[in-house]
Amino acid sequence: MKYHIDDPKESSIENIKRIVLGIGKIYCIYSDNDPVALVEINAYSCFTDAIVFNDYVIIGNYYEGIYAISLSDLSVRNIKIKGYFGYFEIDKDVLYVLGCENVVAFSCDLEQLWESDDLAVDGVICEGIEDDTMMIACEMDPPGGWIRRMISLIDGRIME
Repeated sequence: MKYHIDDPKESSIENIKRIVLGIGKIYCIYSDNDPVALVEINAYSCFTDAIVFNDYVIIGNYYEGIYAISLSDLSVRNIKIKGYFGYFEIDKDVLYVLGCENVVAFSCDLEQLWESDDLAVDGVICEGIEDDTMMIACEMDPPGGWIRRMISLIDGRIME
């Protein structure tokens, strides 16, 4: 089965499981073209994303952290992160969650591998990954006070 996330199609969402985690934004989890579940989260104007990562649907939602929904039983786990959720990056079967202040790495089973020290005060953006290094932009003096850094994908430490 191949899973994906999309907006719900009204004709195909009756009689499927509903997971309510908030109000306002609805995602539909599909297995191939068949709807499996509807997930409703709080709607924010920014910093919300949903991806399929191995056996999970991962939803990042601003100040709520990330929700991990198991595709095997649709159980939900909320993983809090420092500050707010920003973006996802995936490399070599590792999920990187970029947030307001730092980066957190998770294994394919969603076990935390490492959490970086504070890198920014208002956002971390991945600009690229090469070998075991992530190039990032870090906002240090909002608005617009961005600096560039590199961190190790082995342990999350800042590289000089």
